[in-house]
Amino acid sequence: MVPMTHPTLSVVVPTYNESAVIEACLDALLAQSDDIHEIVVVDNNSHDDTVAKVKSRAAAHADATGRDPVVVLHESRQGLPYARDTGLNAATGDILARIDADARVEPGWASATREFFARHGETYAAGSGTCTAYDLPFQGKFRSAQDALCRTVHEKLAAGDDVDAPRLFGSNMALTREAWHRIRPHTSTRTDIFEDVDLTICATDAGIRCAVIPDARALISGRRFKSGPVSYLRYSWCDQRTFAMHGRTAERRRAIVTLLTATIPFYLAMWLPFRLWNPRTSRFEVLHLFRSNDE
Repeated sequence: MVPMTHPTLSVVVPTYNESAVIEACLDALLAQSDDIHEIVVVDNNSHDDTVAKVKSRAAAHADATGRDPVVVLHESRQGLPYARDTGLNAATGDILARIDADARVEPGWASATREFFARHGETYAAGSGTCTAYDLPFQGKFRSAQDALCRTVHEKLAAGDDVDAPRLFGSNMALTREAWHRIRPHTSTRTDIFEDVDLTICATDAGIRCAVIPDARALISGRRFKSGPVSYLRYSWCDQRTFAMHGRTAERRRAIVTLLTATIPFYLAMWLPFRLWNPRTSRFEVLHLFRSNDE
């Protein structure tokens, strides 16, 4: 791997009907434009005004700063893996970050990502930052645990110890452009699997180490936890299906056990309080139970 002293950062944001959240996502990125080489938004056949909002935000930033780092692409093949691949293939930065359209990177996210790869990119060519939900309750303890994790990672890096991550998390991840081009031919475009788990397996098979990137924090939406039981089970089943596709029998079995003993029980226990929570008022409200996840 080629050392990077001053790596450039591209951020890929796949979108599909994300009008309700895309402006907040872009605002958070544009606020860090000094550390971001380009923002590649890939529209995947949206039929709302997602693209119009992206272009409006980009134009406003250009008027204010004289620089427009936003690139808008279109991918006609439906599915997140296609949109992701189009963005990663087109991105020109040394580091290729990928976040969800409903994510809001926190201040310092871009500089933390660049600094990590500048210092540790010869060892780790991929990694994920930490995430907490901006629209769910009970995040304080979760945030405290992640703060402790980041402190531990910093201590281990300073001591030369390993900080490998078990998997990449698609809502907040990054890899070098070199790493992407190495694993790209092996990644799947199936839409019934977890594309980030697939990416992790392909990276591991290629000898690429994935790390926890401390201080690369993002706020994400927990709307998946507020979906109906059938939808959530269908989504969660993608985990074991990804391992099955790669012939990882032991990992598939563990994924099924985790699904039955932890994932589903957590979902069932938290569905009602999550649905009752109104993030705008930071209160539990009965009427909020009957609103859509996008409200």
